Amino acid sequence: MNIEQIDAERILISLSDEDMKSYSVTFETLSLSEIHSRSVLRELLNHASVKTGINFTDKRIVIEALKYEHGCILLLTVLQKPPKRKIYHIKSCMESYVFGFETAENFLACIKALYSVSGGRLTSSAYTLNEKYYLVIGCTSILRSKYINTISEFSSYKNRSTALSAILHEHASPIALINAIEKIGKHL
Repeated sequence: MNIEQIDAERILISLSDEDMKSYSVTFETLSLSEIHSRSVLRELLNHASVKTGINFTDKRIVIEALKYEHGCILLLTVLQKPPKRKIYHIKSCMESYVFGFETAENFLACIKALYSVSGGRLTSSAYTLNEKYYLVIGCTSILRSKYINTISEFSSYKNRSTALSAILHEHASPIALINAIEKIGKHL
């Protein structure tokens, strides 16, 4: 038996016919599906590890066998672990700001003021429920303090809740479902 290190990841093991007889294997029976062949391959890996200094424990190995006239050649390739992938998480806010208005005048005045300040670039929807008006603004929009201050002048309350916006979407009468500030504000 001859063990030769090709490079840092590959080792070549040459087994003669006598070596194969001493291990009680043939080229045809040398496979990982047979228990005896597995133990022989494990022993060969131990010999190769001792001779080359390459540690095979907890590493993936590709074993290629090639038959030749007076025996068999095994090429052992240690597979390098791929570098750990970076995982990027997109931060998104699932909550929405819900603003309530007691009167239609306050509701429309707020939309007019927001439209003039933001140009209608806020993700928003508008609803009415029980004679009150609601403006839902997605927090994926940039809600600077000047927008919050503008809305606070007109709204009777502010709530940051996904549940409340879902309730409004399901049970309230929609005024504008998409881009409410832009759709209503350009007509005021």
